[in-house]
Amino acid sequence: MNLKNLLEQKFFPYVIKPGRYAGGEPGTIQKKPEGKLSYLHVFPDKYEIGQSYVGLQTLYHIINSYDRFLCERLFAVDIDAEEVLRKENIPLFSLETSREVKSFDAVGFTLSFELVYTNVLNILDLSGIPIKSKDRSEEDPIILAGGPAAYNPEPLAEFIDIFFIGDGEEGIIEILDILHTNSEKLKKEKLKLVVQQVESVYIPAFYDNDLQPLFDFVPEYVKSRIEPDLKREYYPEKPIVPLVEVVHEHLSVEIMRGCPQGCRFCQAGPVYRPVRMREINEIVELIETQMKFSGAEEVTLLSLSSSDYAEIDNLASMLARKFEPQKISVNLPSLRPGSISAKLLNAVKKVRKSGLTISAEAGTERLRQFIRKDITDEAIFDTASLAFEKGWTTIKLYFMIGLPTETDKDLDGINRIVKKINDIGMQFPGRKTINVTLSPFVPKPHTPFQWDELIPADEVLRRVTYVKNSCPVRSIQFKYPSVESALLQAIIGRGGREIGKVIQTVFENGGKFEGWNEYFDFEKWKDAFVYHDVDFEQLIKPIPFSQTLPWSLIRKGVSVEHLQKERQRTSTQLKDYTPKIRENDESDIDRQNMQFGRSKKKIVSQSVVAPTKNRVRFIWGKDSRYKYMGHLDNVKFLERIIRMAKLPVMYSQGFNPSMKLSFGPPLPLGFTSETEIIDITFETNFMPYMAEKLKEVLPDGLTIYDAKIVLSKSKSISSQLNRASYRIPVTYIKNNEKLSDRINTILSSDSLVIERQKKSDILKLDIRPAIYEMSLTDDTLYMTLGLGEGGYAKPSEVLQALLADDFDLYLTNFMHREELFKVDESGNKIKLLDIE
Repeated sequence: MNLKNLLEQKFFPYVIKPGRYAGGEPGTIQKKPEGKLSYLHVFPDKYEIGQSYVGLQTLYHIINSYDRFLCERLFAVDIDAEEVLRKENIPLFSLETSREVKSFDAVGFTLSFELVYTNVLNILDLSGIPIKSKDRSEEDPIILAGGPAAYNPEPLAEFIDIFFIGDGEEGIIEILDILHTNSEKLKKEKLKLVVQQVESVYIPAFYDNDLQPLFDFVPEYVKSRIEPDLKREYYPEKPIVPLVEVVHEHLSVEIMRGCPQGCRFCQAGPVYRPVRMREINEIVELIETQMKFSGAEEVTLLSLSSSDYAEIDNLASMLARKFEPQKISVNLPSLRPGSISAKLLNAVKKVRKSGLTISAEAGTERLRQFIRKDITDEAIFDTASLAFEKGWTTIKLYFMIGLPTETDKDLDGINRIVKKINDIGMQFPGRKTINVTLSPFVPKPHTPFQWDELIPADEVLRRVTYVKNSCPVRSIQFKYPSVESALLQAIIGRGGREIGKVIQTVFENGGKFEGWNEYFDFEKWKDAFVYHDVDFEQLIKPIPFSQTLPWSLIRKGVSVEHLQKERQRTSTQLKDYTPKIRENDESDIDRQNMQFGRSKKKIVSQSVVAPTKNRVRFIWGKDSRYKYMGHLDNVKFLERIIRMAKLPVMYSQGFNPSMKLSFGPPLPLGFTSETEIIDITFETNFMPYMAEKLKEVLPDGLTIYDAKIVLSKSKSISSQLNRASYRIPVTYIKNNEKLSDRINTILSSDSLVIERQKKSDILKLDIRPAIYEMSLTDDTLYMTLGLGEGGYAKPSEVLQALLADDFDLYLTNFMHREELFKVDESGNKIKLLDIE
């Protein structure tokens, strides 16, 4: 049995969210492997997280743009899926072609942050690949890694063959080229060629434990790669569109790389420096193109500090004007207080108001100056005031707890800022909410604070509690991530090769998904530290300047000596500090147009033409490639399709407009169908070309069968349906006579009591009145079951009663919903398009 068939029979029917692993998303690329180097790109976290990561889409597009390579994807499987894989002895597989991970020539991991490291080992183990580099054979793929956390590669040094440090757009192609043209050579020879010919490569096997090169051809230091230009060809025209819900449903487009601010605590600043801005017209053109193929309802302008983009006001305004008719909003995830203008907020709020986060970082100007976050209290208050004036009702505030030199006076400053913003909000109409995140400070490599101590967990908790208890205001909500998780992130992030043994032990003891609170178990880590005689309490203490750092061979930006001087300079600043008095800067705030109190009522102009609005019913269906999409996934995906077709659909009113759509009853997971319904309300009269435009953008596997204008608006279609018919092959049943007897027994019975799970309760229900027809013809079972308030039965419930011991077998077969219809009180059958 090939792997695809094995997955259909033994894996997909038994996992909670099979859509995470099924692939088939629009925008994916499948290539024939002959003559190509095969590369698997892995994001070692759940699909919902990884598929939202714009860097993955970028590298996927770049690699697949070359004929000599093929690139596929993999994400970490959730706990339930791992249990099935291990129980059935199924190897881990790629999304695009369900190909075994072990069969790829190279496998590359994106290391987004340190708490995914146990997932990296788990993925290798599930793939049948030895977790340590030295234990792998010539038949095993070469294992690569890169990403933000790779700037200290030592904790994973024993497990990774090649680290790439820096911007990977060009470097990954250089590495794959060498592996491709030297495919017949031994692995050690390939690695030698890579380190000789590719800049910014670190191969741990070529260095001793003191980070000294073992061979003459190995560089003493590894310089991070910087791509001077963010080339247009780096970014795909057709992004991958997820079929299941992900954490960021919007379209993310990079507008700038690097940050001009230079905050001393921030690793992203030095890692992504220098600042490289993309040309505004190129950004707009790319967004327009990607929107045609993604249908997202929101576009996010991505950078470390979007408001520092030189033409951010013009860019946001241009996009808002272009996409407002389609109800597509613009979002900027990272805004610096004091740099936000009225023009920018006006553009962002045109369709719907996305979240607005003010990253104050510290509670006093003294501490912000110390960490080189040059923001005054006045700038923070001005930004909050402007946001409230422009209609925002919720503002998020972000502070770090445990910064070097922090005192209780700085904590009091947090409360003062939060309360002041709450008071500002009360000057504007409407209920306001202030969400405050208090995040433990984590000293990061390649920053001036890389030598600083991490405040112990109990002290961080004291400070968090101090802030929270000092601000008992109902409209102010506090939250903070796991303090122990932050502690562990700091220990791993500043650790050396000795931490690799700890990571391996935690993995062997079942540790995984350490970044998820529900899975994180710090006791496993403490036990592993003790087992390997590693004093983790010592690891959070200050590091002497004289000590060689584990990441000392990685060179990025300024020298270590410069970082030391920068860290020492902060102490001098404390002595000379005087509070800054900011002169009024009216350029950031449109005071002239500010309005307090209730806004002026808009007068609706009269129209001499009666409004023309129509509701149209579409009958659609999906084949097996989309059968693992749940009902809500179907809804979101069809909304994307409608936006891609640019149909004049009507939207609801209010702050968050949504399409006026009505769907039929949910299709059970794992079923295909030819009878699904979506009622779309249009702003104009329906014309046949609208259906054609919809068909043009539908991906293969989705079909529109018919469409008709529906005149009545009194009831939703779902509430009027009361029958559904299904077709299910039962070729696996050896004795059809026995199955026929079971069918006759159920049909001749007066009741069929089943147990149905309802949230936390289990209900006993009689579903016999909802079973209208059952028959067996040519190894195919046909059923007509009830829907709606009149009583309904799930296909799975009937099949479980019908098939008994053979019930699990039905999950592995092709199941199809043939028809939805209504039977009126007179017993007349009314088809979908005839229901008003």
